[in-house]
Amino acid sequence: MQASRAPVSPRRARARILVTVMLALAAAGASAWFMHGLGVRCDSLAPLTVLATLAAFLISICFRQMGRYADSRSRWVLFVCILIAGATLFTDFRFVRRYRGFCDQLQQGSPSRQ
Repeated sequence: MQASRAPVSPRRARARILVTVMLALAAAGASAWFMHGLGVRCDSLAPLTVLATLAAFLISICFRQMGRYADSRSRWVLFVCILIAGATLFTDFRFVRRYRGFCDQLQQGSPSRQ
């Protein structure tokens, strides 16, 4: 038996959506910051992988919130968050995929640390 949910106040709904928007923008900003450094930094691939995972998680949160909030304004804001998180996920994946082999070759070519 599923428990019924209490209605969420409009103020609390706006706060939840605002937090989702801020997280999506923060993930996109952090990804851009890691990608647009001077040259390719192989140590930035792991944080980009984590940010891609965060973007995928944000997409799932947005879809969950879309089911909860029926007004069209909230749904449009959440749809924009899905687009931002999707673009973040896509660009992070492409960047990591592009430079993973290069960084692996650098590690194999350098003397191993023992």
